Amino acid sequence: MTIFQDRNELESNSPVSVEGNDLSLAGGARSFEIHVRGHLNSKWSDWLGGLEMKLLDGGEMVLCGPIVDQAALIGVLNKLNRLNLTLISVNEVKEED
Repeated sequence: MTIFQDRNELESNSPVSVEGNDLSLAGGARSFEIHVRGHLNSKWSDWLGGLEMKLLDGGEMVLCGPIVDQAALIGVLNKLNRLNLTLISVNEVKEED
């Protein structure tokens, strides 16, 4: 586990913008793909922030959609952890113009 000595060190190692006490993702909501091992049915979508659920072969699933800030992302990841789903990857998806 990494312990940051001061706020400047935290800011230089963090993918989030830190302005005042705001730790939101820079630029507002961003789209993410969260890949996990395990399947859930679509009834779980609302509880997971309205993310779209794509079931894959081999017992894996991808959750896709916008996440408004770092707290919401951590919230989704915590919920997946409580469901005992194995996290494979978390990727930001760049929107094409």
